[in-house]
Amino acid sequence: MNNAQKILLTLSLAYGTYKVISYFWAKDKANTRAKRHTFDRQHWTKRSISTYTGANNTPILIALDGKVYDVSEGRAFYGPGCAYNVFAGRDASRLLAKQEFDDGMTDAELDAPIDKLDDLTEEDREALDSYIGLFSVKYQCVGDLVES
Repeated sequence: MNNAQKILLTLSLAYGTYKVISYFWAKDKANTRAKRHTFDRQHWTKRSISTYTGANNTPILIALDGKVYDVSEGRAFYGPGCAYNVFAGRDASRLLAKQEFDDGMTDAELDAPIDKLDDLTEEDREALDSYIGLFSVKYQCVGDLVES
């Protein structure tokens, strides 16, 4: 076997290995993604978005300053067991504005009126506006947050 044949054989084996690994990697990634859910733009209440936390591979919704976003594409951040899952399925405006984490949503929070956010500092408002800008570009707005 000459050098050209050895190089051709090595390249063929490398390409075959790449294709096999790519196939299994893509298959694995497909199994961890939620089914793509398309929402019609609608009005949402705090209680109606509360079921969309990513649990059982459901979509993930987060409300910010009166708008509701489908952040399912960010499942690695907002999905169950992930760092920012505490924001999933709720109005996260105040928490993100103040860079706070809490123990999760409560019935009292669900039953309370929508936070008007009128007591945010200028710094808090800038932080919230940054998140709104990020969400507006990265995720689909699926409606407005309204009172029950």
